[in-house]
Amino acid sequence: MVATNLTLDADAVTQATRLAVQCHRCGQYNSPEFQALSKPLTKVTGSLRIVGARDGNNAPWIDITDANVTLPDNERAHGGINGGLLTLRFSVPVDAATRARLTASGDNRVEFRFNGTDGNSNGFRILDLQLQDAGGRDLLSMPRTWADIGAEKTAGREASSADTAAGQALWSGSNLLRKSPIVDMKLRASCSSCHASDGRDLQYFNYSNHAIVQRSRFHGLTEAQGRQIVAYLRSTLFSKVPHVPQAAPWNPPYQPGPGLDARPIAEWAAGAGLGAVLPDAKAFVNVFTGKAANSTASVTQAQLDAAMDPGPGKVLNTREMPVPLQFPDWNAWLPIEHPLDIWTPEPGQAQGLFETQGNDGTNPIKVVKRIDDFLKANRNPNGAYGDWSHLNAELRERAQAWLNDVGSKTIDFAGGGRGSRVSGNPAQPFGGEIGGRKLQALMSSQTAATAGLPAAFTQEAFIERALFGVIRWMGVKQWELAHTHGLEGRQDWLHGTRNGNQWTGVGEARGWPFSWPSVFYMAPHILYVPANGRENYFSWEPRLVSFYRTNQWYQLQMTVNPGWPGASEGPMDWPYHLGFTTAVVDDLMAAKAPEAVSATHLARYFQVRTKLAQLANTDLPFNQPDPAAPTDLFRNKGHQSRASLAIHKLGVGEVVDRGPESWEKTRFRLLDSVTPGLHLMFVNSSISLYNTLYATTTYEQWRRCDPNVLFGSDPEPKSGFRFCLDAKRTPLPTTSQGKPHLVGGWVDWTGEQYITWSVLSARNHGAETQRLKTFSDWADRMWRE
Repeated sequence: MVATNLTLDADAVTQATRLAVQCHRCGQYNSPEFQALSKPLTKVTGSLRIVGARDGNNAPWIDITDANVTLPDNERAHGGINGGLLTLRFSVPVDAATRARLTASGDNRVEFRFNGTDGNSNGFRILDLQLQDAGGRDLLSMPRTWADIGAEKTAGREASSADTAAGQALWSGSNLLRKSPIVDMKLRASCSSCHASDGRDLQYFNYSNHAIVQRSRFHGLTEAQGRQIVAYLRSTLFSKVPHVPQAAPWNPPYQPGPGLDARPIAEWAAGAGLGAVLPDAKAFVNVFTGKAANSTASVTQAQLDAAMDPGPGKVLNTREMPVPLQFPDWNAWLPIEHPLDIWTPEPGQAQGLFETQGNDGTNPIKVVKRIDDFLKANRNPNGAYGDWSHLNAELRERAQAWLNDVGSKTIDFAGGGRGSRVSGNPAQPFGGEIGGRKLQALMSSQTAATAGLPAAFTQEAFIERALFGVIRWMGVKQWELAHTHGLEGRQDWLHGTRNGNQWTGVGEARGWPFSWPSVFYMAPHILYVPANGRENYFSWEPRLVSFYRTNQWYQLQMTVNPGWPGASEGPMDWPYHLGFTTAVVDDLMAAKAPEAVSATHLARYFQVRTKLAQLANTDLPFNQPDPAAPTDLFRNKGHQSRASLAIHKLGVGEVVDRGPESWEKTRFRLLDSVTPGLHLMFVNSSISLYNTLYATTTYEQWRRCDPNVLFGSDPEPKSGFRFCLDAKRTPLPTTSQGKPHLVGGWVDWTGEQYITWSVLSARNHGAETQRLKTFSDWADRMWRE
């Protein structure tokens, strides 16, 4: 239990109506415990009570649950206390009985209690506390003080050599830790297995000495041993890891905000802090159009057109543009079960599959070591952190390939793909299946019954747990490599193409060097295993919460590395980022969430579209087969050209009504709840974006769809990958009243129908005449009859 004392004046005592709290990890966010319990698990993480200054011993405890506290719309809509936001706000009422316990003549005690662990958590953090009146005014005049972790680091650099050596042995030693206070199982993994191998993540993100000691105790070590780990981290890493005050366990890594590019590369991972998370769609539209977030000036059509301009040389900086979305904190990157404790050795063996499968070029552990050794051996002799300008073309090409192996070989080990994590050949199961079986064999039926979540204890759910562990391990290793070796600077040093001794680099001024797969693979929609109609979300949480988490990881990916020039070059899966941005809105609408909450995602959707359009606006030909495989459409250069985005991915039809009926109205109409007429402004800017990319293209540039050719699993004219236009027009389908509309998805309509409908529907919305005429005239030229 922890407590704080509030000094109040007389007005505060009489006017207080609620206690407002900002809390980091006051809920439970991970897969439920499944093994036999040595102690009971806890279902409610925390409680609080307002003791006051007199007669407070009997003050009631209030469990921090959705039912017991008042949540703002954003927090409640996205899942509440155990939902998508890892730091959230809530309040509890201060009634007459509580006010009677307060006094202006002494300290007023507020207590917070950690009720116990669910098997993952060992505490929470209170970031802010306010005593508010009915109007929301903070009645506290006392200052907030924060622990100075920089001072702890400085003090710890002088730790004794004996404590440092003992701490290092504890940090890196296997078979020393227990799983948790409620599951008494020895772990094969060490501290260094789940974290950065040298512990730099704990040092960089400013975990306090107390937090490190308590987590050590959580895993079965003594307090003295925890202090030895602190001694090792502080003394060994003091000169290796910069102190960045902004970095904190609750501040999401890479949270975008103004000025981050101007800071040293090593500071970027700290992000701009929770304060940079925008509160609503209005604030986002302001910053998207170049104004202050709190500006009261109206957004003009010209400003929105400029913001969405995909013209040559335009670069939307996703590192510095704040968004109304809280990124995952560092704890959300860390594995729950480490691969060493998922793929355990078979009887008589000393090592498990994760250690033994593959060679130096394919085994994930060995791949990470290989690139780490390479980077150490090829550091710039000038000693400048993050300067890789000295590498010749051959070494750059090798670095690029080996860095990409970190993700690709980890995925190869896990096996399968999104939504297909079960092998079609039972005799050759995927790695994820094998790990899932091992975890499921440890399941306690009593623990499963206690959890009360049947879907979380199926075969598919345990495969999800195995994937969760290995892909989080991959993300941590990518961060460790990038941060240890300063790989977050100029992307053109480590990404490009080699021609003999010449290197042509591409990329932005700052960003990760990894291609696909990267951090967005931690999204639930990548890791889920379908079962009983469940798709794209985890077995242990509501779909809306998983969709929010998917949005977090994709937006993070677009921040650290949106990709390179081309329609989908690099680690971003753009159609899914767009699709899950609207999918979370659809679930919010179904849950009757306030329109303002849904509008925050709808406004952000256009940022995603704009960034994709800018990257896709290249001179790549629309139809150039590979001479070595002329019928392979995936190897046709048109697949990476902007032609591949013309049908639905950047189409105007995505943001307008699909027909005259109420159920055919677009979700994007909710933007008018932000500012009347805002939806039409976005429609107009979407037409201009489309015109910039396509209106000057000619009939001859385009490939014509061949109904006799498969592209993926569908005929080319209906494929989601298509970069062709149909050979002829097809009448639009009509309603029972004979009115045209567009129904279904890309497999149900032709590209020509989609574009024809886009023109018609935009006109019905009242789109601006000249830009609509440019759009319509281009469509007429594409179908000449």
